This record gives sequence, structure tokens and C-alpha cells, in this order.
Amino acid sequence: MKKELLYALMIGATMVACQGGEESNPGLDSLISKRDSLKTVLAEINADIAELDTAATKVMPLVTATTIRIEDFAHKVEVPGTVETNLNALINAEASGVITKIHIKEGQKVTKGQALISIDAEILSSNISELETSLELAEYMYEKQQRLMDQGVGIEIEYEQAKNQKLSLEKKLKTLQSQRGKTVVRAPFTGIVDDIMVNVGEMAAPQFPLLRIVNNNSVTINASLSENLLAKVNEGTAVELVFPSMNDTTIVSTITNKGNYIDPTNRTFRVQIEIKDNKVLLPNQFVEVNVTDFTRKEAMVVDAESILQDVNNRNYVYRLKTTTEPGVFDVEKVFLEVLNKYNGLACITGDIAEGDLIVVQGGKGITESDIVKIQESKL
Repeated sequence: MKKELLYALMIGATMVACQGGEESNPGLDSLISKRDSLKTVLAEINADIAELDTAATKVMPLVTATTIRIEDFAHKVEVPGTVETNLNALINAEASGVITKIHIKEGQKVTKGQALISIDAEILSSNISELETSLELAEYMYEKQQRLMDQGVGIEIEYEQAKNQKLSLEKKLKTLQSQRGKTVVRAPFTGIVDDIMVNVGEMAAPQFPLLRIVNNNSVTINASLSENLLAKVNEGTAVELVFPSMNDTTIVSTITNKGNYIDPTNRTFRVQIEIKDNKVLLPNQFVEVNVTDFTRKEAMVVDAESILQDVNNRNYVYRLKTTTEPGVFDVEKVFLEVLNKYNGLACITGDIAEGDLIVVQGGKGITESDIVKIQESKL
């Protein structure tokens, strides 16, 4: 508005000056001087306008760029898994009775067959003693009847009764001895006593657990994969095991067993990874299982962010070509095929080569007719 007013004043002054000349106005010299002064001001204003007129200036978009690289590429599928072991047992008593002695303590290593807990066996021992006495008499009577039969003067029915009595007592004695053996709870396998759940003097019964024994020397990681990966995952497929509870400790291993059944509920199949000589993993521990389902050696790799799509869902990137002006580049659209993406990288193929400079950020705001400057380069 100020500029328009200034123009009007200048035009008015000029007209006044001209009119004064025709009428031979005595103040003509003064008006001419003012006119020349206004012309100087106008020239300065026009210069300022030209300098501030950004429409006449060619704006070059700023982009970030990276190069096409050749490197090994792998795609991984992340699924949750848990640590399990077959040697994890709650030990129950096989006989009822009062606990008389606990032979071990928590955290102690025990071997297979080692005595863990003793249960009162006094009544059984007494019954066994009585049967042993009865069995001695039955054996004496049987031997006597056997001698009579050998001499031909024995009575067969008496011989058979003595024989049956002896055999019956032997079976009862064996049963009681077996029951007395069950009053000593023994370790079913070598492991560590993780938890003792009873005290001396308490009653033991088959339905109540006494303690837990665990052997974590060999554990198995169990996970479930989508059936879409059935053809891509097999025994020997590489996996990466990440344990969040152990500061993301990572173990590289392979699948040791592939399931033979698809769960109809969630359409998954099971895989197992066996870890031997384990020292730190515990049963039921959570683990992130990263299964490698795609690999390519010496693949063309680029930042996934640099890949765009047109209205026909075709993938493309903008390749930068140098110009005569340093730091300024022409833009070329190059169509390509994306084989896979993982962890911010894309494995690609197409009319592109290692070392080509590609737009990463800023590609959505440019066209092939643009000239761009690189703001940052990931070389």
C-alpha cells in the first residue's frame, strides 16, 4: 500500500512539473529538482523489490542421499518363544506317612537314585518282621512235607497246602518290602533341588508334592510359526535367540526339530531349538526367536525409506546425476523390484548399480524436472 502511494505521489509531482513548464512557473527549477530526487528514490525501491521477489528465483529442493551397496542380506521373522526342559519334575510320595528325615537341601545337586526324603515305615517294618517269622515256619513245614513225599509216605494234600502257604507268604513279604522301599523318596534323575515344599513331621501323601528337581543342562526353545513359512523353514534353518530378561543377550543357533502338525486354531506349526551345555537359561523364560526365512549373498541393498511407489504400485527410486555446478544434481526416476525388506533395509534388483547415489528423504516432494541439493549423504 505504501509503494502504491509513493508511485501516485511521484506521478503527480511529474505532472505538476510538466504543467508548470508550460505556464513558465517561476518555481520550475525547484519542481525539476524534486522530480530528479524522486526518480532516484524510485530506482532504489525497484532494486529492493527485485531483490525481495522470490518468484523470480529458482528454488532447489534439499534432499538426503545414500548409495547402493553390495552386501549379504537376510530377512527374519520374530516370534515369541519359551525355554523348556524335559527334566523338570515335581516329586510326590508313593506312600503315606509322617516325614521323618529330609536328606537334602535346596540348591543341592543330586544324582539319580539318591535318597531325598524318608517317611515313617515303622508299621511296615513290624509287618515285615511278622511275615518273616511266619515264612520261616511255612518253609519248615514245606520242607518236611517234601521229604515225606520223597519217601512215599506223605499225603499229597498236606504237601500242596504247605507249598501254597510258603508261596503266599513269600509274595506278601515281597509286597511289604516294596511298600517299605517307597517310604524313601529317591531322585528320578540327576539335577538340582529347586524347591522343598515340606518339613520334617508333616504328613506325606501321593497327592501332595514334596519337592521339585530340575536339570537345565539341556533345554529346548519352543516357538510357533505361521504356516506361510512352512516351505521356508526346515531343520537347520538359522535362528537368532534374544533374551530381554538378560539384557538382550543373543544366542545364534539352528532349528533342531520342525513340527508335523498345523494347529487349526491359529494356523501355526511348532519349531524347537535345542541348547546343550546350558548354564544360564531357566524353564519358562521368555525369548524372542528371530527365524531367517530369506537370504541372498552379495545383494544390492539400499535404505528402505528411499523406495517410493507410483499410482500403479510400481516401486522406484530417484537417482541423482551430477551437473556442472558442484553440489547440485539432476533427478532421474528408476523403476526396480523389491525382493525383501528388513530392519530399515531393502534388497532390490533392477537397472541400478553399486555406488549409484539415491535420494532417501525428500523424494516425495520432487519430480524428474527438478534440480536438487544434497543436505546430507549416507555414503
